[in-house]
Amino acid sequence: MTMLIVMSTDNSIIMTSDKRVTRTDSFGKVIKVQSDDYKKIKIIKGKYIVSFAGRTAIAEKAFKFIDENIELLEYDIHLFFKNAFQYGKTCFENKFPNIEPISVFFLGYIREDTNYLIGYSSDDDYKGMPISASIKVRAESLVMENLLLNETQNFISTKISSRPSFYQTDENLSVLFSEAIKRMNDQMIGKTTYSVVLTSNGVTELHT
Repeated sequence: MTMLIVMSTDNSIIMTSDKRVTRTDSFGKVIKVQSDDYKKIKIIKGKYIVSFAGRTAIAEKAFKFIDENIELLEYDIHLFFKNAFQYGKTCFENKFPNIEPISVFFLGYIREDTNYLIGYSSDDDYKGMPISASIKVRAESLVMENLLLNETQNFISTKISSRPSFYQTDENLSVLFSEAIKRMNDQMIGKTTYSVVLTSNGVTELHT
């Protein structure tokens, strides 16, 4: 499970996620923390970035599909990634038929000086929708998720409003997103983060 913040700025796409992976029981309660060093953002060919929240097993199969079919990527970008996410979901449903296959993916890329940030959800079988920014939280309860989401939105908005010029840089925004995640007090959300910044010049990774 995770907390994930994504944003498209004038000339970049930023994704920041915690690095925690947990094991839960059938009721969604945390049994144990499996890792605090898991990258939930994938860099593809130095031109595309994909992040996820939800079932790690779905993402792992989706990323395997991407790696094994990478030669098909340029034919139809959106169909390629939709097929990858659907493949991951199908694999999960076959293996865990009684567990809800909850997952959200974000795809970011830049083409001809235009930013593309698209959100995909298992709720609509990964139809895909262009967005400018999003915060996704997977916590121990829906009430906690909504609380953490509202707190994070207020925290980020207040910080940016107080120092708008300072937060015009990608690195400072990434640090802010990391700080917002580390403030969370929930077993499903870790205290280590990973950020990827995509610009027309390439990809920058930040570990905090």
